[in-house]
Amino acid sequence: MQNLQDKAYNYIYERIMNLRLQPGQQVSDLQFVKEIDVSRTPIREAMLRLRREELLYSMAQSGTFVTKIDMQKALDAQYVRRVIETAIIRTLSADIDANELDELIKIVIDQRRVAEAKLLDQTFALDNLFHKRLYQFANKDNVWQWLQSFSNDLNRYRLLRVYDENLPLTLLSNEHKRIVDALTAHDTDRVTQLMTDHLNLMLKERAEVAARFPEFFKNVPEQN
Repeated sequence: MQNLQDKAYNYIYERIMNLRLQPGQQVSDLQFVKEIDVSRTPIREAMLRLRREELLYSMAQSGTFVTKIDMQKALDAQYVRRVIETAIIRTLSADIDANELDELIKIVIDQRRVAEAKLLDQTFALDNLFHKRLYQFANKDNVWQWLQSFSNDLNRYRLLRVYDENLPLTLLSNEHKRIVDALTAHDTDRVTQLMTDHLNLMLKERAEVAARFPEFFKNVPEQN
């Protein structure tokens, strides 16, 4: 059973990560007292924890704010993920079994359905699930959990990408479908290239996403 501090932390953390609390938005403990129905002490402790995790920051005589998305940190996390995930997909191209392929196919079908219906949060959740399953099928679930521990900026960026109506939602499921097809064929070189290209989408689209939501970002490097 959750204690009150964990309840407050999980509530605020989820609202930051799903962008219900937007980057740069001011927040207060009193607002969360009303929303969560707990006292100020566990909320303040939860907010202190979120400040240590750099998801909140405080300014003297101004208040507490949701930290903006640090594009450089997002790019660094994307780099680590690309190195690891291409290694995982190479391993799976030889070892993946029929049941695992069936599960990936089902995720892709569901992802395309919700993307066509413009169900944004579900599209993002299924995108995450597709990649998480790859780590689990390769017995690297701990690696996935470790990656999440420093991917807050990257994951908020990825959700914003889903929210950008100028970028096609079905592109993600289409690329996942090609990855599954290459896994089914046990084509190691092709699936590795497809995964590399898929994870490099951020490098191609980041300028457009940052331009559409400029108030949400900081430390945006110039694009070469």
